[in-house]
Amino acid sequence: MMKLISTKNIKENTLKLNSFALKSTEKMVSKTIDSAEDLQKFTSKTIQHSLKFSAKKQDNFFNNLEKGKGIFWKKLNKTVDFFSKN
Repeated sequence: MMKLISTKNIKENTLKLNSFALKSTEKMVSKTIDSAEDLQKFTSKTIQHSLKFSAKKQDNFFNNLEKGKGIFWKKLNKTVDFFSKN
């Protein structure tokens, strides 16, 4: 027997399709949001790590400059002392 197309069948099938589309869209949006959150967490951790690394390197750089300045002044004072005695 051939199935008759009726408005009732069309409504039922349309409702099923809409329900499926909504569930599929909801899953996709949920997964996209989860992925975006994970990416945001990863980016935040990476930036924090990079800033800590940069701060450490900057501290080392300025500590070395201070050491170099100390050595420079020590040698300059010896040189000034040498010429002031002569």
